[in-house]
Amino acid sequence: MTKTYITIIAIAVAVIIGYFAMPSRYFIDSVFPLHGDASVDAYDDTYDGGSSQVAFTQADSSLSFSCTLGGEEGQSAWCGFVIDLRENGEERYRDWTFVDSVILDLYAEGTDEVLMKIWTYDPDVTDTLKARTFRLLMKEIPLVAGRQRISIPMEQFYTPEFWFNDEHVDPSLIDRHQETVARVEVAPGWNHPRGKKFSLKVHEIAVKGLSNFSFGVVMFIMLGLMIVAIGRTHSYNKENETQKTESDA
Repeated sequence: MTKTYITIIAIAVAVIIGYFAMPSRYFIDSVFPLHGDASVDAYDDTYDGGSSQVAFTQADSSLSFSCTLGGEEGQSAWCGFVIDLRENGEERYRDWTFVDSVILDLYAEGTDEVLMKIWTYDPDVTDTLKARTFRLLMKEIPLVAGRQRISIPMEQFYTPEFWFNDEHVDPSLIDRHQETVARVEVAPGWNHPRGKKFSLKVHEIAVKGLSNFSFGVVMFIMLGLMIVAIGRTHSYNKENETQKTESDA
């Protein structure tokens, strides 16, 4: 019996060590460079009478974006770029259930912060014809001048209070819906001054997470070992009871 337990423990330890040594236990989903049916586009406020100026170019391995927010006092100004992750623009989304971090590799000039926004489909709220009804997960990302590689824990992305107010959403609906990511957006930071140009050159945006396949295999093996151990214990106890009964008789 002791040898059986030692063998089971040895197998479990070997499985755990092997799991942590696996290079494939993490997955990476690329947001940019684009793959599949993903697309990217820039926007500004000119259609709404604003005067923000945007320049945007995309290559296979990088995208360049610059913006100067309009200087009119009393009028809102905005700009940014959006990466649409849906397949053919349809209601098929990226599954980031197991994502634990967002990775950025970019060059920045003229700004010390950008807002990164992840928009997810929320079945309780989202009207697919109204972009802002997708649930907003947002994070303020500090930048320095020059090229930098940044990793942000996914748990730091939050749904801001203004989204609940603007879309008249019950604040008790707090599910993040990481299994239905529709698009990723980058916009100027909250305090970026009007009339000041900032530039970004994005080399990579990606997310990293724990592979549910590898984890599932490990859990399946551990469950099997647990069943064997319980079965062996039950069998051992039954044998002892039988022997005790026979000896008493």
